[in-house]
Amino acid sequence: DKLGRFLAAAARHLDPLATVTDLPPGNEELRRQLSLRYLAHGATVAPQEIVITSGAMEGLNLCLQAVTRPGDLIAIESPTFYAGLQASERLGLKVIEIPTHPREGVSLAALEDALRHHPIKACLFMLNFANPTGARVADEGRRALVALLDRHGVPLIEDDVYAELHFGPEAPLCSKAVDPNGRVMHV
Repeated sequence: DKLGRFLAAAARHLDPLATVTDLPPGNEELRRQLSLRYLAHGATVAPQEIVITSGAMEGLNLCLQAVTRPGDLIAIESPTFYAGLQASERLGLKVIEIPTHPREGVSLAALEDALRHHPIKACLFMLNFANPTGARVADEGRRALVALLDRHGVPLIEDDVYAELHFGPEAPLCSKAVDPNGRVMHV
Protein backbone atom coordinates (compact mmCIF):
# COMPACT_ATOMS: atom_id res chain seq x y z
CA ASP A 1 0.00 0.00 0.00
CA LYS A 2 2.78 2.40 0.92
CA LEU A 3 4.60 1.76 -2.38
CA GLY A 4 1.33 2.32 -4.26
CA ARG A 5 0.88 5.70 -2.57
CA PHE A 6 4.45 6.73 -3.42
CA LEU A 7 4.02 5.68 -7.05
CA ALA A 8 0.73 7.56 -7.33
CA ALA A 9 2.29 10.71 -5.83
CA ALA A 10 5.27 10.45 -8.17
CA ALA A 11 2.99 9.98 -11.20
CA ARG A 12 1.05 13.13 -10.31
CA HIS A 13 4.26 15.16 -10.39
CA LEU A 14 5.82 13.45 -13.41
CA ASP A 15 6.99 15.82 -16.11
CA PRO A 16 6.16 14.31 -19.53
CA LEU A 17 9.37 15.82 -20.92
CA ALA A 18 11.35 13.72 -18.44
CA THR A 19 11.00 10.76 -20.80
CA VAL A 20 13.27 12.68 -23.16
CA THR A 21 15.49 14.58 -20.72
CA ASP A 22 16.14 11.50 -18.56
CA LEU A 23 17.76 9.51 -21.36
CA PRO A 24 21.24 8.20 -20.57
CA PRO A 25 23.15 8.96 -18.50
CA GLY A 26 19.88 9.30 -16.58
CA ASN A 27 18.03 11.57 -14.20
CA GLU A 28 20.47 13.91 -12.49
CA GLU A 29 18.76 13.77 -9.08
CA LEU A 30 18.66 9.96 -9.16
CA ARG A 31 22.36 9.85 -9.99
CA ARG A 32 23.05 12.21 -7.06
CA GLN A 33 21.08 9.95 -4.73
CA LEU A 34 22.95 6.89 -5.99
CA SER A 35 26.23 8.71 -5.41
CA LEU A 36 25.19 9.31 -1.79
CA ARG A 37 24.22 5.64 -1.48
CA TYR A 38 27.69 4.62 -2.70
CA LEU A 39 29.22 6.98 -0.14
CA ALA A 40 27.20 5.31 2.63
CA HIS A 41 28.71 1.99 1.49
CA GLY A 42 32.30 3.27 1.56
CA ALA A 43 32.74 4.09 -2.14
CA THR A 44 33.25 7.54 -3.63
CA VAL A 45 31.46 7.69 -6.98
CA ALA A 46 30.64 11.04 -8.54
CA PRO A 47 27.15 11.43 -10.02
CA GLN A 48 28.66 12.05 -13.47
CA GLU A 49 30.28 8.58 -13.31
CA ILE A 50 26.86 6.92 -12.93
CA VAL A 51 24.78 5.76 -15.89
CA ILE A 52 21.17 4.73 -15.31
CA THR A 53 20.23 1.64 -17.32
CA SER A 54 17.03 -0.30 -17.79
CA GLY A 55 18.48 -3.22 -15.86
CA ALA A 56 21.64 -5.03 -14.83
CA MET A 57 22.01 -6.85 -18.15
CA GLU A 58 22.06 -3.55 -20.02
CA GLY A 59 24.69 -2.33 -17.57
CA LEU A 60 26.82 -5.44 -18.05
CA ASN A 61 26.56 -5.16 -21.83
CA LEU A 62 27.56 -1.49 -21.77
CA CYS A 63 30.54 -2.25 -19.54
CA LEU A 64 31.70 -5.10 -21.78
CA GLN A 65 31.33 -2.89 -24.86
CA ALA A 66 33.30 -0.09 -23.18
CA VAL A 67 36.42 -2.19 -22.50
CA THR A 68 36.44 -4.96 -25.13
CA ARG A 69 36.23 -5.53 -28.85
CA PRO A 70 35.05 -8.65 -30.72
CA GLY A 71 37.65 -11.39 -30.36
CA ASP A 72 38.96 -10.15 -27.00
CA LEU A 73 39.34 -12.54 -24.08
CA ILE A 74 37.52 -12.00 -20.78
CA ALA A 75 37.69 -13.97 -17.54
CA ILE A 76 34.49 -15.31 -16.01
CA GLU A 77 33.71 -17.45 -12.98
CA SER A 78 33.05 -21.14 -13.40
CA PRO A 79 30.25 -21.88 -12.92
CA THR A 80 28.81 -18.56 -13.98
CA PHE A 81 25.53 -16.77 -14.61
CA TYR A 82 24.33 -17.94 -18.03
CA ALA A 83 23.33 -14.45 -19.22
CA GLY A 84 26.94 -13.28 -18.82
CA LEU A 85 27.96 -16.01 -21.23
CA GLN A 86 25.20 -15.02 -23.64
CA ALA A 87 26.29 -11.37 -23.55
CA SER A 88 29.90 -12.38 -24.16
CA GLU A 89 28.92 -14.56 -27.10
CA ARG A 90 26.70 -11.86 -28.60
CA LEU A 91 29.61 -9.38 -28.43
CA GLY A 92 31.99 -11.87 -30.08
CA LEU A 93 34.16 -12.26 -26.98
CA LYS A 94 36.15 -15.30 -25.97
CA VAL A 95 35.98 -16.43 -22.35
CA ILE A 96 38.38 -18.14 -20.01
CA GLU A 97 36.85 -19.85 -17.00
CA ILE A 98 38.28 -19.20 -13.56
CA PRO A 99 37.39 -21.86 -10.97
CA THR A 100 35.11 -20.73 -8.17
CA HIS A 101 34.79 -22.18 -4.69
CA PRO A 102 31.17 -22.44 -3.49
CA ARG A 103 31.91 -20.50 -0.29
CA GLU A 104 34.98 -18.40 -1.02
CA GLY A 105 34.29 -17.38 -4.61
CA VAL A 106 36.70 -16.93 -7.48
CA SER A 107 40.16 -18.52 -7.12
CA LEU A 108 42.77 -15.76 -6.98
CA ALA A 109 45.59 -18.21 -7.71
CA ALA A 110 43.87 -19.44 -10.88
CA LEU A 111 43.07 -15.87 -11.92
CA GLU A 112 46.67 -14.77 -11.39
CA ASP A 113 47.90 -17.69 -13.49
CA ALA A 114 45.42 -16.84 -16.26
CA LEU A 115 46.46 -13.18 -16.23
CA ARG A 116 50.11 -14.18 -16.62
CA HIS A 117 49.46 -16.49 -19.56
CA HIS A 118 46.56 -14.92 -21.46
CA PRO A 119 45.72 -11.44 -22.83
CA ILE A 120 42.65 -10.94 -20.65
CA LYS A 121 40.93 -7.62 -21.37
CA ALA A 122 38.36 -7.67 -18.53
CA CYS A 123 36.91 -9.80 -15.74
CA LEU A 124 33.16 -10.29 -15.35
CA PHE A 125 32.58 -11.50 -11.80
CA MET A 126 29.71 -11.70 -9.32
CA LEU A 127 31.50 -11.40 -5.97
CA ASN A 128 28.51 -11.04 -3.63
CA PHE A 129 26.18 -14.05 -3.57
CA ALA A 130 27.16 -15.29 -7.01
CA ASN A 131 24.64 -16.96 -9.26
CA PRO A 132 24.55 -20.01 -9.34
CA THR A 133 26.88 -20.85 -6.42
CA GLY A 134 25.87 -18.26 -3.83
CA ALA A 135 29.58 -17.67 -3.11
CA ARG A 136 30.76 -14.43 -1.56
CA VAL A 137 34.33 -13.17 -1.73
CA ALA A 138 35.41 -11.91 1.70
CA ASP A 139 36.57 -8.32 2.06
CA GLU A 140 40.28 -9.25 2.24
CA GLY A 141 39.92 -11.45 -0.85
CA ARG A 142 38.14 -8.61 -2.66
CA ARG A 143 40.98 -6.22 -1.85
CA ALA A 144 43.50 -8.77 -3.12
CA LEU A 145 41.46 -9.32 -6.30
CA VAL A 146 41.22 -5.60 -7.07
CA ALA A 147 44.96 -5.15 -6.38
CA LEU A 148 45.80 -8.11 -8.64
CA LEU A 149 43.71 -6.74 -11.49
CA ASP A 150 45.17 -3.28 -10.95
CA ARG A 151 48.72 -4.64 -11.26
CA HIS A 152 47.76 -6.21 -14.60
CA GLY A 153 45.77 -3.19 -15.80
CA VAL A 154 42.61 -5.27 -16.20
CA PRO A 155 39.18 -3.80 -15.41
CA LEU A 156 36.68 -5.60 -13.22
CA ILE A 157 33.02 -5.59 -14.20
CA GLU A 158 31.26 -6.47 -10.95
CA ASP A 159 27.72 -7.80 -11.28
CA ASP A 160 26.47 -6.93 -7.80
CA VAL A 161 22.72 -7.43 -8.21
CA TYR A 162 22.41 -9.66 -5.13
CA ALA A 163 24.47 -7.60 -2.66
CA GLU A 164 21.37 -6.60 -0.70
CA LEU A 165 20.61 -10.23 0.14
CA HIS A 166 23.07 -10.19 3.04
CA PHE A 167 22.04 -11.00 6.58
CA GLY A 168 23.78 -9.29 9.42
CA PRO A 169 24.75 -5.87 10.63
CA GLU A 170 27.16 -4.96 7.83
CA ALA A 171 26.63 -5.27 4.10
CA PRO A 172 29.46 -6.80 2.08
CA LEU A 173 31.78 -4.41 0.32
CA CYS A 174 31.34 -3.58 -3.30
CA SER A 175 34.65 -3.65 -5.13
CA LYS A 176 34.24 0.03 -6.00
CA ALA A 177 34.91 0.78 -2.31
CA VAL A 178 38.43 -0.69 -2.61
CA ASP A 179 39.21 0.58 -6.11
CA PRO A 180 41.93 3.26 -5.92
CA ASN A 181 42.42 3.64 -9.67
CA GLY A 182 38.94 3.49 -11.16
CA ARG A 183 39.21 0.06 -12.79
CA VAL A 184 35.99 -1.32 -11.26
CA MET A 185 32.72 -0.95 -13.14
CA HIS A 186 29.99 -1.68 -10.63
CA VAL A 187 26.60 -2.89 -11.90
